[in-house]
Amino acid sequence: MSQIQSDHVHDLEFHVPESNTTGLEVGALDESCEVFKQVFALSVASNTAGNYKGTQWVLQKRLQSALPGIISTISGQWGVVWGPAVWKAQPDNSATGPDNSWFIAHSPNVIFDDGSTHEAYVVAIAGTAVSSTYDWMTEDLEVGSVVDFSAWLASGITQPPVTMKPEDVIPGGTYAANGVSTAVHTLLTEPSPSDAASMGLTLYEFLCGIPASASTRVVFTGHSLGGALSPTMALALVKSRAMQGEVLVYPTAGPSPGNGSFAKLFAQTFPSPPNTGSDAEYAVWNINIINSLDIVPQAWCTRPKQSPAQNMDNIPPIYGPVIQFIAIAIFFLKFKANLSRTVYIPLPSRILSGGKPTSTHRHVLEFLREAGENHTTFYSKVFGVGFPEFVLKMGDKLKEKTEEEKFLGYPVIGDIEWGNEHRTEVEAAVTAVRACGVPDDDQ
Repeated sequence: MSQIQSDHVHDLEFHVPESNTTGLEVGALDESCEVFKQVFALSVASNTAGNYKGTQWVLQKRLQSALPGIISTISGQWGVVWGPAVWKAQPDNSATGPDNSWFIAHSPNVIFDDGSTHEAYVVAIAGTAVSSTYDWMTEDLEVGSVVDFSAWLASGITQPPVTMKPEDVIPGGTYAANGVSTAVHTLLTEPSPSDAASMGLTLYEFLCGIPASASTRVVFTGHSLGGALSPTMALALVKSRAMQGEVLVYPTAGPSPGNGSFAKLFAQTFPSPPNTGSDAEYAVWNINIINSLDIVPQAWCTRPKQSPAQNMDNIPPIYGPVIQFIAIAIFFLKFKANLSRTVYIPLPSRILSGGKPTSTHRHVLEFLREAGENHTTFYSKVFGVGFPEFVLKMGDKLKEKTEEEKFLGYPVIGDIEWGNEHRTEVEAAVTAVRACGVPDDDQ
């Protein structure tokens, strides 16, 4: 298991020229080897609105106003060329945050880790926020149902993906979680908003318009749920031949978006090139960069023998003695994942050592706080890149989420938090499942 040494992280603070937003804190960027920090900084910039509640219009305008200033602080001459876009299933609901946020940044000259210089586009995708109103029988990724990925590509990825009936799922098929595929379709087909860059163009249209050239590279990146959406989008675009240039993928902290055939297809399509310019352990393309103490990348594999390092059985004891409710919650989440009739297998991963838990946890809230730190702060320290935030003022139409609402914005962590708020419903659901009998997952 890889180790991240403290000398890989540098502290350099600078400011964003946008009065309503605090800037990214980005570690020293050596352009000969730190393209990965630049990409990660763009990735976290897509999450700027994620900790806030407001209508889609208010969130959109605030992110649209703030993002150019945030991007300007990242070395590499980056500028926003598409979006940003904020999308909500309930656009007029001011009590929830964005469901999706995403944009494309461009730089005419980026020095990559192999020493070559390229024009570069970075597609940065935020995590899909979870609403506190969702039911315990559903959840953020809808992992209990899947999409036939190959059939979706054949039908055209601008068409909505079709959910498989459980009885139609066959061994050897290539499947992606229904929630992931549906979200990717939304990201590709929503037009860039009014007054945003490339107004009126969909992401799909913009990306298809980038000429295939050896001098141009397109990078897909995202953190958390964005770490599942970005590789899925890249794979869909390349395998459908919508994009034929040089494409790289850089997900961080992503849960598994599909089954073993999906993971194999991704690895074949995006082999990890040799690292030729940096000794940093996160400096590798086409690999999910994860923290060994982050519970999110442990989802959604339910078969420890097939993926010992990343599976859901690792979650309850990850920080020490098992808390009963955490074990109960993971038991039921595994049941939901198994409803898909397939087995989720992680994408190729680089596991960075998270060290040891900060303390022994006896309560769910303590567990969730540890999980949140390992899902966010750990990566900030590794990359030397902080998450930007809005500065709220009196009378602001945005509101910052509570601690509990922030937990709800993460995969698995959000499921545990929601279940902790609705224990009666959880206990009834688990009792019903156990009454039916659950087969051993470890096979």
